[in-house]
Amino acid sequence: MHGVLVAVFGDLEPDVVAHLSKAPGLTVERRCADVAELLAAAGARVGTVAVVSASFFGIDHTVIDRLHAMGVSVVGIAQSEDIERVAALRCDAVTDAAAGGAAVVEAIERLDLDDFVPPPPEAEPDGDPAGLVVTLWGPHGAPGRTTMAAALAMELSYEGTVLLVDADTIAPSLAQALGIVDETSGIAAACRAASNGRLDATTLQAAAATAGRIRVLTGLTRPDRWREVPGRAVEDVLHAARAAFDWIVVDVAGGWEDDDSDYGSAFAPTRWSAQHAALGAADHVVILGEADAVGMYRLVSLLVDAPRVEGRYHVAVNKLRSSATGTGSTHQVREVLARLAGEGDPVLIAHDAAAADSAMRMAEPLAVAVPDSKAMKGVRELAGRIIGHAPTRRAIRKRRKAEQ
Repeated sequence: MHGVLVAVFGDLEPDVVAHLSKAPGLTVERRCADVAELLAAAGARVGTVAVVSASFFGIDHTVIDRLHAMGVSVVGIAQSEDIERVAALRCDAVTDAAAGGAAVVEAIERLDLDDFVPPPPEAEPDGDPAGLVVTLWGPHGAPGRTTMAAALAMELSYEGTVLLVDADTIAPSLAQALGIVDETSGIAAACRAASNGRLDATTLQAAAATAGRIRVLTGLTRPDRWREVPGRAVEDVLHAARAAFDWIVVDVAGGWEDDDSDYGSAFAPTRWSAQHAALGAADHVVILGEADAVGMYRLVSLLVDAPRVEGRYHVAVNKLRSSATGTGSTHQVREVLARLAGEGDPVLIAHDAAAADSAMRMAEPLAVAVPDSKAMKGVRELAGRIIGHAPTRRAIRKRRKAEQ
């Protein structure tokens, strides 16, 4: 006997319950009043299948994923014009509301409830190569991730189209650094559309602001709104961005917090799920540290203790200066990373406080505000490693034209 959790609004609910009650092998265990009750019942293992309607408030991609995480299959009910959107939420089956409760029973009977396997992730579409995701990460502190993310995004813009994403759920600041005045959060808007199965290229472009040569999904307007950017929605946003841009540069919170809690992953997104999603989706991960005693300690600790995530690693050390590390700073930084973390070839970025201050005052990326800054040599080296070759002549001409 399989228990059914019903989360259906409107006149259809009594018909669905009546058909389920008559079906052999099925019993209605809970008629849920809201999403919280639905998730609580699923977490208590009251049912093995949930029947949800598209009109049920709060049903989205994230809720479906949480139900799957608790081993609950999901049958969606939608009006004919909404079936495609509900199917995009990764329900195990979708029925037309016009077909009534009988269609729901038939859909459940086609599912293998005794051996639940969540639906596989969507395959990458065929066609032109997808854009590449570059995630800026690093230890706790302020090694300059946001400044470097903006500078790197501008460098990559000479090679193709770029979307810069602020996915920092602790201290989002790209909008302020680039002088973008927007009362709404671009990433929150994109994540809402993704969670509701409504994200497409048009929606993504509408959510992004323009900052010179690059488009920007601004971060949360307040850090306490981090629940609006669940990890699964961030994955979907980056997936959609690959089809629309050549490069996607993502700024995430520093440090690493592991989430081993079944409760946290099933009932609610964690504050770190956006970071985990951006790291998991990355083709390139830039791990940025700061060249002083505290910054190097934090960087080595992260490199040694944090789990390896997907994507090619590029270790970079920012704010390199002899005043903090003594004479021979380049040699000392390389030796410490090689001996303690096995990283013998980091990208070293010189400290240029005056240039960084100018960029912040002008609300421009460092590459635009002070293109001849000594820090830009390291940024361009990092961009070259990510691209896989030295900047093309066409890219150099674009940069020179932009600098004029």
